[in-house]
Amino acid sequence: MKKLFVVLFSLATTAGFSQIRSGNTIIERTRIGVFGGLSIANQITSDQYSDYAYSDNSKAGFIGGVSVSVPISYGWFVQPELSYTGMGTNYYDDYTSDDFQGNINLNMNYLNLPILFRYSQPFTGFGVLFGPQYSYLLSANTQPSGSFKGDFGKGDVTADYKRSDFSGVVGLEYYFPNDGSGGTQFGLSARYQFGFLNINKHGYYYDDGSVANVAIRNNAFFITAGVRF
Repeated sequence: MKKLFVVLFSLATTAGFSQIRSGNTIIERTRIGVFGGLSIANQITSDQYSDYAYSDNSKAGFIGGVSVSVPISYGWFVQPELSYTGMGTNYYDDYTSDDFQGNINLNMNYLNLPILFRYSQPFTGFGVLFGPQYSYLLSANTQPSGSFKGDFGKGDVTADYKRSDFSGVVGLEYYFPNDGSGGTQFGLSARYQFGFLNINKHGYYYDDGSVANVAIRNNAFFITAGVRF
């Protein structure tokens, strides 16, 4: 956990004076940003006995964090971020015991460290984002939303999932003003996260005692608003 903060702090301090100039005019400089918005997450599941992967229902959540935007050449930036994200999925369970029947929300809370590259043509405001992301699972729990008895279907399931995840991120943004004045910028961003790793720690046990190696991968779509200083 401490390594996440050390990496972000090191990038911010060593690049604190990064600038791109046109003659004597500074057209790009290092900026610190904050952002927040909506996450729409789901999971892709597949197992060794299936020829296809399936997706459960999407689940809405929150994303919020800080960023450091560092110019590295004309139009190009490296942008490390540190964010909190609500992930997970929503799925239907129908137990023959009648203890529960309905949907279950799987709520997963992650701390993310994406290292993004951004291309943004100066004075246009538009940018394209892409890069890798490391995520650390803070907690996971299930919450039923159908008819149930007692606490059936509700509980902490953090131990069922791997703590570390690795994903790819792609996205688009628009920040204004973009006249090179160097003032505070406001903007919107849309991005998509696609998981590379299987986060499932255990297999799935069938009634006959066999075990399937079930792979679960996190995916999510984010819409955020932010400000850069």
